[in-house]
Amino acid sequence: MKKLFISVIIFVALVAAFICGCNNDAVDMKKRLDALEESNGQLQNRVDELEKENDILWDVLYECGFKDGGFYSLQQAYDAGWITKEDLKSIAYYHNGGIEGNEEVMGADFDPQPKMPEAIDKMTELSIKQTYCNNLREESNAKPSGVTIERYYGSYNGCYAVVLDSIYIDHYANVVDEWRAVEGIQIHYTDHFFMTIWKVKGD
Repeated sequence: MKKLFISVIIFVALVAAFICGCNNDAVDMKKRLDALEESNGQLQNRVDELEKENDILWDVLYECGFKDGGFYSLQQAYDAGWITKEDLKSIAYYHNGGIEGNEEVMGADFDPQPKMPEAIDKMTELSIKQTYCNNLREESNAKPSGVTIERYYGSYNGCYAVVLDSIYIDHYANVVDEWRAVEGIQIHYTDHFFMTIWKVKGD
């Protein structure tokens, strides 16, 4: 009987210890949840602050000459009247490295328009890269630092002829050898990075 009594006491003690442990676990869990909620609230406040800072930064950039632009194909730019056939000839000349493919329409003594400006200014370069990032809907974290202007063929009436590359697109290993005509002007592509026209919206 004495042994049974002792066993009951031990059992009750174990149950009490278990219940106490569960209560302690529940208390610890509640503390952790409270801490997480507080931390989440602090993070949300920081996100709100960063969004405000970002808005201020964009305002400053626009004041410094940042431009909101869009990308268009050569055909679209030509059809819209933004670039002329003579512009197309110069762009093709720079891209193809000469009159190759356009001997008949250019002639042996063709002299392309000089690149104006000779190099893209930093703010326009940033604007072009940011437009590229804005177009990457699936890459919400795309940044201008991940975009490269591989080639620049001049600005024509505010239309910048460029070839872009970035870390956000897949690179194909197979070789490309393709001619594309725009109003009878042949553009020779040897890679997958096709030319595009960047232009400020509204201009």
